[in-house]
Amino acid sequence: MSYKPSATVFSILDDLGPSLIESKEARSMPPEVYIAEEFFEFEKQAIYGKSWLCVGRQEQVPNPGDYYSIAIHDDPLLVTRDKKGEIHVISAVCQHRGHLVAEGSGNCKNFRCPLHWWTYGLDGELVSAPEMIRIEPFDILRHDHSLPHLKTEIWNGFIFVNFDENAEPLAPTLTKLDEEMKNYRLNELVSMPFVDIDNCEWNWKIMIESSLEPYHTNYLHKGPHDFAPSQLAGFVDFDEDDGQIMHPTGFTHMDAGFSPDMTANFPPISTLTPEQRQKMTIASVPPMLTLGLMPDQVFWNIILPQGPGKIFFRSGLMYPPETVALPDFEERYKQANDSIQEINEQDLAANASLQKGLKSQLSRRGRYAALERTLPQLNKWLAKRYFRYAEQFGYKPDFAVPAEKA
Repeated sequence: MSYKPSATVFSILDDLGPSLIESKEARSMPPEVYIAEEFFEFEKQAIYGKSWLCVGRQEQVPNPGDYYSIAIHDDPLLVTRDKKGEIHVISAVCQHRGHLVAEGSGNCKNFRCPLHWWTYGLDGELVSAPEMIRIEPFDILRHDHSLPHLKTEIWNGFIFVNFDENAEPLAPTLTKLDEEMKNYRLNELVSMPFVDIDNCEWNWKIMIESSLEPYHTNYLHKGPHDFAPSQLAGFVDFDEDDGQIMHPTGFTHMDAGFSPDMTANFPPISTLTPEQRQKMTIASVPPMLTLGLMPDQVFWNIILPQGPGKIFFRSGLMYPPETVALPDFEERYKQANDSIQEINEQDLAANASLQKGLKSQLSRRGRYAALERTLPQLNKWLAKRYFRYAEQFGYKPDFAVPAEKA
């Protein structure tokens, strides 16, 4: 399907300059990047068609034959584990007439389309197609009509896919986050049942912004977040090739956490350093993953856009096996989950209000606070991909980035 950015999209891109500097002169993104249908269609190609997209955790398919479905825009996908234990991400669309071969989740030996019983293996390869031998030799049919297979990479247990078969590997772009995460043993952690939250009426970038910037936590989250005040936030230099945006926030005391007495609900992860036990690290691997590293747990969100002003997201918590084995784990986990959801509910209400305000003709591009340094970093990540995609249509930025100021 051919796509060409409109003049309106190019005009919006020309307005990005003031949002790309980490200085006192920085301003927020133009409202159109959050609300314009045309710009969202552009992002489908420039961002989602070319970036690594997090679609889940490997624990969601623990056994051979396990699968679950997930849709990215208009593309229904299946995440599977085959008989050899390898994870695949394949199209859920039968290559005969377009019927979905499976939805939901489960365990199976293969996928059989209900319409004409075309059957596919867990790796997407066509296994059988009744009566089609009369039309074409099966080897040719299998070569041309197996389910499309997306480029896949597993990083710290998270499953990423890329629609661009020529995409560079993800892991080399995440070295800063990898270094911070290695003591958290993510590949060993146990995932709790995740929570799905639908019909969230705000842009996907707002969701990432609310995770990344620590400026709001002293105010919107006053009380439950006081153990990690905004003033103790730090920032990490952002390089052009970085695949993550991240920042730490220090604690007022060691082993703090989201609980009534502001202490961690569980013992700290045993491999953490004293420094890691006195801070939290918030990170995003745009455009679909945000996560938080706490002394006793790791939490994550997967963000699935449904339109310029609507998302669905999936939220999860992870713990070490020895924590899950505690006799009072369920009781303490409920308290931990309730505390996280309290913070989430405050953010969700704020995100919805932001989206409403950005639609106003009186909305303006505000100045970023010093504690919002992660937002220009996110904007740089976005702009690099916006511009790279638009260049193939002859676009060149029509602005000079203002000189950096301290």
